[in-house]
Amino acid sequence: MSFKRARSEEQVQNRIDEIISATSELYDSYGYDGVSFSKISEHTNFSRPNIYKYFKTKEEIFLVILGNDYKSFVSELIDSFKVNKIYSLYDITEIWADTLIRHKRLMEIHALLHTILKKNVSDEALFKLRKDMSNTQIPLARIVSQLFPNATEDEISDFIRDQLVFAFGIYPMLNNKDVQTDINELKEQNKTIQKFKTIYMSCLYKIMYCLKNSIDIKNN
Repeated sequence: MSFKRARSEEQVQNRIDEIISATSELYDSYGYDGVSFSKISEHTNFSRPNIYKYFKTKEEIFLVILGNDYKSFVSELIDSFKVNKIYSLYDITEIWADTLIRHKRLMEIHALLHTILKKNVSDEALFKLRKDMSNTQIPLARIVSQLFPNATEDEISDFIRDQLVFAFGIYPMLNNKDVQTDINELKEQNKTIQKFKTIYMSCLYKIMYCLKNSIDIKNN
């Protein structure tokens, strides 16, 4: 199929979405090092020069994937909680952890943000990611407020930040492989996920307990 110049915003967005989709598939199959503009070109009908029209580096594509994965995680998490239903702290932590595990690529890519990605992207791209993630946290804060009606805005904001710090710190430390293909490696990956869930739920339960009871750890 020959390449035709995109003539509308919709066509441009479709091209961008196709590049992002191809990059996501390559990452899921081969890991970060298995992604290159040459490989992306093979999975799309775009030549490398045409890909450069939309993204200057592959790291810029990963920033978009990171933002999209965070939106997907938050959207699923919000849908997991029913309005006016009372949940125990354990139920909330398990739902939260299970949802995050289904979006483990979010944690994997975020682990690359400060070590690899930010070194090869523009300040504008980083600012857009931070802005997009901040906007995504607005509906997340609302659902946390429903689950913990006595919590203040500052307490909710601190909680959202802290749970991400735990997740983005714990998972990369436990996960040592980019791609799992061998059966034994898949078993090890399952063990890693279960270990992450146990540790993360423990951390999450403690900070949720503080949130529920208005305990300010910094001042105690």
